Amino acid sequence: MSLRKASIRLIPLFLLALGTFLSAGVPATPLDSLRLIFMHINDVHGQVSGFGDGNRGVGGYARLSTVVKDLRKSNTADRVFLVHAGDEFSRGDDLTTLTRGQANIAIMNQLRFDFWTPGNGDFYVGLPAIQERVAEGKFRTLTSNLTVKATDRHVADPYIIEKAGDLKIAFFGLCSLREELPTSWAIDVADPIKTAARLVPRLRRQADLVVAVTHIGLDRDVDLAAKVDGIDLIIGSHSHSLLIKGMRVKGPSGREVLIVQAGEELQYAGRVDLLAARAGGGYQVTHAVAKLIPLDDRIKSDPAVTALIGKLSQAAAETQPAADPVLAH
Repeated sequence: MSLRKASIRLIPLFLLALGTFLSAGVPATPLDSLRLIFMHINDVHGQVSGFGDGNRGVGGYARLSTVVKDLRKSNTADRVFLVHAGDEFSRGDDLTTLTRGQANIAIMNQLRFDFWTPGNGDFYVGLPAIQERVAEGKFRTLTSNLTVKATDRHVADPYIIEKAGDLKIAFFGLCSLREELPTSWAIDVADPIKTAARLVPRLRRQADLVVAVTHIGLDRDVDLAAKVDGIDLIIGSHSHSLLIKGMRVKGPSGREVLIVQAGEELQYAGRVDLLAARAGGGYQVTHAVAKLIPLDDRIKSDPAVTALIGKLSQAAAETQPAADPVLAH
């Protein structure tokens, strides 16, 4: 077992307890308000089944599926979003590397993700393969700062606007690439902060709330919140940061921006509960609270997802000669 995987046993128990009970600070939904819930993950790195030592299991999409299904059935929110902030493929298990991420997309489809912003590791398969993965997804892929050099078109959607009742939420995605690698040479990477500075004012004219789904690391997320006005929530990744209650940063006009991130390898899922109240013909955020949910053996695995992973693994082993070395980065 790797040091990273072994280290999960050393996470202090108080972190687990705190992550479980943080939602107590969410008030009841008042009249003329809407409640949104954002479930988020990041930096899975192909650990689709989780890992453990036989006595304790941690992680895996089957556990995440149970949490998300229970939440969707609970009817506690006007809209529930499931968001992936990138690095799904790289350093993955055999299923990930054998299928070049195709199996991972199938699993994400099963869980009914809403959005995915690819990380640098997701581009190690090269542009044609990432375009195939985007086409296979039944969810939207967000790449606001990436364009294909040959066509000057975005790799995927620069942004998307969704609704909860009559409330409009704009989502956009900021990516980072290892530009020194040949697999990145076909893509132009614009500065994420400058991209957001151009895009967010336009999104604020079209939507009540603006959410950035980023794969640029915590330090740059803090810069983004502090320098670009108009963002309500940043769902981040890349630095593998474990933000138990999130981080709050004041923007240029004093707007408070909540930044969240959920560690790595599906050891946790993140959850944000957000209330938005009517104001001036639209809506504005009145309350937001973040927590982490430990995906450990206290959560039962969804048998449908477990079966899908088994089926995909068997098919991959029968049809693929060897794992893809490029995804081992």
